[in-house]
Amino acid sequence: MSSLSPLWLCAWLPAGPLEAVTMEQLAGWAAGFTPVVSIEEDQALLLEIRGSLQLFGGPERIRTLLQQGLHARGHEPVISCTPTVRGSLWLARAGIECTLLTRDELRHRLLPVSVEHLAWPAATMKMLAQMGIRTLGECARLPRQGFARRLGPARLHELDQGFGRSPELRRPHVVPEHFVDTLELPVETTCVDALLAGFQRLLSRLGERLKSRQASTDTLQCHLRHPDGSDTELHIRLCRPAASAAAFTEVLRLRLEALVLPAPVTLLTLKARLSTGQEATGSDLLGRELQADSDLSGLLERLRARLGQHAVRGLALVDEYRPERAWRPVSDPLGTNRKVSRRLLGRRPVWILPAPQLLQRAAGQPVHDGALCLERGPERIETGWWDGDDIRRDYYVARNRRGARLWVYQDLRSVANWYLHGIFG
Repeated sequence: MSSLSPLWLCAWLPAGPLEAVTMEQLAGWAAGFTPVVSIEEDQALLLEIRGSLQLFGGPERIRTLLQQGLHARGHEPVISCTPTVRGSLWLARAGIECTLLTRDELRHRLLPVSVEHLAWPAATMKMLAQMGIRTLGECARLPRQGFARRLGPARLHELDQGFGRSPELRRPHVVPEHFVDTLELPVETTCVDALLAGFQRLLSRLGERLKSRQASTDTLQCHLRHPDGSDTELHIRLCRPAASAAAFTEVLRLRLEALVLPAPVTLLTLKARLSTGQEATGSDLLGRELQADSDLSGLLERLRARLGQHAVRGLALVDEYRPERAWRPVSDPLGTNRKVSRRLLGRRPVWILPAPQLLQRAAGQPVHDGALCLERGPERIETGWWDGDDIRRDYYVARNRRGARLWVYQDLRSVANWYLHGIFG
């Protein structure tokens, strides 16, 4: 068989049909194996895996991983893998687990399968029974024109698709751009450890969705349902989008510890909006998690969890020459103008005084805890004439007798006056 021909894997769930939400969650998880996943009657997952064979190590490996994953989610699947969609579906419905790579193998295995696994309408099944047709092999031996005349050309076309004589296209399931999942707690509780354990199960499912979509998220909405139907809500935001839901665990724990619940909790809901267009933290080729600015990001997230989202802010540069106007507060301390800020660290002090401090002079030179030694400068800043707040200054990097580095300037509008404007760390 050509390496370009399709290979379909069907995971039939005999306990179904399942709720649509459950099937969508399973399809979202299965998208980690292939982007082509289809849902059949809320009871089966259909995966086209030809393009994934080399990545996962062959069809048997994919079958094993799919089976293990479904078992872990409480399902007992029957899994078949063949070159056709319907062939895999019919065999799985019949309880036949196999991996068939050629159409000849598929035809041989389909011939004895009962027609009851075709899921055709009752009227069609009654007609087959009247004709004494019990297996797919007996269907295949009927004259094609007579079969189409009695049962309809659509049924003949389905047979052709199942045996591989006609192609079949399936519309892939579109995984939504948002994640919503719930977990009912076994008992009412206000215990932080129990609530965190429940949310960790939901976070694990979110992590699978992020991995399968190669997506990230920086915001979680956590809802805690009480017996009276009301909800307590937590909104958590990271400094950077994360491709791993584990990044939220520590922040969520801190928020839960600080939370005062009005009543016990019976149900947990986790919501997140997924994004594939943002730079996110992820993992390296060995699966180890990578964190851009991990220490600082983690510190900021923990501070926000303890102090509140708006209690921790950062500074960003503004396109303005006047030092007192060259910054603004921002909600993302790791965001705007970081590269520019680092480039200027040696030339500008991080600590700018709220207002310039007039310095004493000795022999015409500025004094601050002793005479100042001017190490670098002048750097002239002359601007602001258009808005009435103009400045004309010569800035210097100076050092006092204790070794402290200071940022001072001489006011050119009054050359006798020297001011301290900043202190280098």
